[in-house]
Amino acid sequence: MRSEEECFQELIELCRSPGFAHAIAMLCFRDNWIGLKDQMTGKLIADMKSPQRLVRTEIASLIGGLLGGPGSTELPDQAVIAQYLERTERLLEEIHQCMVKDAFSARKAGTSPLSTGEAIREAAFYATESAYAFQYNAFSEMRYQQDKQWLADNVGFTPEDAKIIADAIVGIQSQKAQDHLESLRHIDQKFWTMLPAFELEQGALVTASGLSEKTVENFFDAFTCDVSFDNATFQSVTDFNITSARPIVLLDGRHYLFQYVSLTEAIYECPAHWMYQDASYRAAASKNKGNFTEEMTFQFLKRIFGDDHVFQNLDIFDGANKVGEIDVYVSFGEIGIICQCKSQKLTAASRSGNLVKIQKDFQLAIQEAYGQCRNCFDGLQVQNVVVRDAAGNVVDLKRPERVFPITIISDHYPALSVQVRQFLKINSAEGFENPLCVDLFTLDVLSELVPSPIRVLAYLERRSLYYDWIMTANELAVLGHFLKVNLWLEGEYDILNLDDSLASDIDAAMIVRREGLPGQDTPEGLLTRFKDKFVVRVIDDVDRNPNALCVELGLSLLEMGEDGINQIEGLISRMAASGKGDVTLPMENRSSGLTIHCNSDPQFIAEPALRKHMLRRKYFQKADKWLGLKVDPLTKQVHFGAYVRQKHAFDYELEQIMAGAPPLVKTEDVLRGGGRRKVGRNEKCPCGSGKKYKRCCGNG
Repeated sequence: MRSEEECFQELIELCRSPGFAHAIAMLCFRDNWIGLKDQMTGKLIADMKSPQRLVRTEIASLIGGLLGGPGSTELPDQAVIAQYLERTERLLEEIHQCMVKDAFSARKAGTSPLSTGEAIREAAFYATESAYAFQYNAFSEMRYQQDKQWLADNVGFTPEDAKIIADAIVGIQSQKAQDHLESLRHIDQKFWTMLPAFELEQGALVTASGLSEKTVENFFDAFTCDVSFDNATFQSVTDFNITSARPIVLLDGRHYLFQYVSLTEAIYECPAHWMYQDASYRAAASKNKGNFTEEMTFQFLKRIFGDDHVFQNLDIFDGANKVGEIDVYVSFGEIGIICQCKSQKLTAASRSGNLVKIQKDFQLAIQEAYGQCRNCFDGLQVQNVVVRDAAGNVVDLKRPERVFPITIISDHYPALSVQVRQFLKINSAEGFENPLCVDLFTLDVLSELVPSPIRVLAYLERRSLYYDWIMTANELAVLGHFLKVNLWLEGEYDILNLDDSLASDIDAAMIVRREGLPGQDTPEGLLTRFKDKFVVRVIDDVDRNPNALCVELGLSLLEMGEDGINQIEGLISRMAASGKGDVTLPMENRSSGLTIHCNSDPQFIAEPALRKHMLRRKYFQKADKWLGLKVDPLTKQVHFGAYVRQKHAFDYELEQIMAGAPPLVKTEDVLRGGGRRKVGRNEKCPCGSGKKYKRCCGNG
């Protein structure tokens, strides 16, 4: 097997072959463009994620390989282009195999396969994109809003100008691709090429954008590299490639943009680098970048939890001592969410496999933020703690029973989930859940598609519960799995490896929402299939009531999969049809249970009866808490709810009462009827009331 260096050198020589730009255009069109007939669907996206297709970093390597070559755009014979394509894919696959081999050969016996710099290098290069082009485009304008004067003075365009130009480019290229494809129908196949579809003309952009010629020219100057540029640092596919910062390539006097998302990423990331070079402005730029990350996190969480439950820039004081600073905090019922924001990127040295640099970057981006979350959690447990906002005003926060820590970074951090699993040192404590580590782009998607407090808390709870079980390269795959099947694992699983294709429905829904394309704007699954079901109606109601009962009730109901939701619906319908009934269901995973009474009794009669039933069943199950609902049989609406919480303790009276009570029956057996023993009318009622069945639940 050849070395990676040998393969890379052959690849660079191939990229500098006459007319190789036509091969790049063919690969970009095949692997980056989606042919949309009627609607945008998850299947279309999943097909684009096929292993047979090149990822953006591979194509970027080909574009980087053009530099230093002749840059000829003369069209070769189709047979030559076919040879270019075959050799390109073979060499890229060979390079990948070399990287995998290096990763495993560098691993020490008994250590994780991801413990080496070589393994992280491979994972980062082939990592799934965490941001959409439309997110880069929208966020860049907001990210540099406070820096617009510096940008106008130093590079000749503002963040608004950059967004306008980027929007104009995608419109022009989309139309040009359609027109060019149509034109190919009328010419000889030996002249077929997709290269003209990727050409950019400054004059057309001036017209489309409405901006001045000078502004557009300045934009091109900032993001263009001439093919004659010396891409000296590009000695392997994971080295810094100048085309990542300057993705527009000048070939034969014409400008070409092969990958639009590369341009939007450069617009989002490069101004921070430019401003860092200005020592007099560096501090202000750094402050603005940090403020942007916090503000975006604040806005996304308000979208989910509402203005009254989200707080920004809180200081925690134990007496005169400040013991913690929270960037963004959510208080919902008895649950808290502590968010700590960072702007650290995965540096070029880390992307090249330097393990020391990888660990340093991770420390600054994730580990420190997680440690700050833990410090703030400890601070909130102090008896007389005082919390103040940025203005010094006291903020009256309810002491949380549980806290979910979230670390947020502002940039795409390749293979973030992989590195979190490998490097993050967890500091557990009762009530301090396992963390969620994401970037702003993922938080944006979560808040866009799941603007429901209870559903988001259920996701955080499930993500924490299975923290050690889940392996993924893309957090959106975990969210996609949750939205489709509720992310509930049985005990026989040791690991759950979630493929990136599970995020395809999310990708399609976001494109439909943000780009205005036809298609389904909500992923099929838990958000769409049960809109009129009893369980979902209850969850929608408790979303607006952040008290202990509602939060626990919502989280308990959301543990149910599709079968459980349908079974509860059947039970409620049966009880409502008869005008009376009850059911009690165990929830062993939460050390709790749920009792539902369906009757027309007034609350002063129904509530004591429900609570008595709950207390007895809670005792019998040795549970720590129990939930109760009273449902009106006419409307199938919840009349009121009840919540009993206390650690299980021996009680002589309850022990005697429940001595003969039968064990609880699974929901599906209750619904079928066959799994439940028929109770005689003179036997004790299974609800635990102590009465005969005919004088209790059988009286109807």
